[in-house]
Amino acid sequence: MEKKISIPREILANIDFSNTLNGGRVEPKIEVNQTPDSYEVFVKMAGLKADHLRVDIEENRLWLYALQPVLKTAEQEVHENFVPQTIGQLMLPNFVDVDNISARYHNHQWKIVMPFDDNKKGFKRNIEVQI
Repeated sequence: MEKKISIPREILANIDFSNTLNGGRVEPKIEVNQTPDSYEVFVKMAGLKADHLRVDIEENRLWLYALQPVLKTAEQEVHENFVPQTIGQLMLPNFVDVDNISARYHNHQWKIVMPFDDNKKGFKRNIEVQI
């Protein structure tokens, strides 16, 4: 019969605590697909509630993040303090229609649709050099 390794509970608790303090977390799964008229971004991340998920556009970047609850006191019924946790950032091509980007949460998955702006897609111009 094989001998099983026995690890004291205190050590396991300290490992868990240390992992939490040092940034231990679930890694998100991000998948980007291209359709004929848009990019579709699918994001899955375990342990997050749908109302904590956020999508922002800043300059030419799409920022995906979650608001993680922190510092709930015994008197509070709900969390009032949140810290943003970046899930991912994507560079937005200049031919994406930023005014019509949409996000939806369904079946524990985000779906962000970034439609193309046909007026900007495939833009080319020759600049004549002055001599």
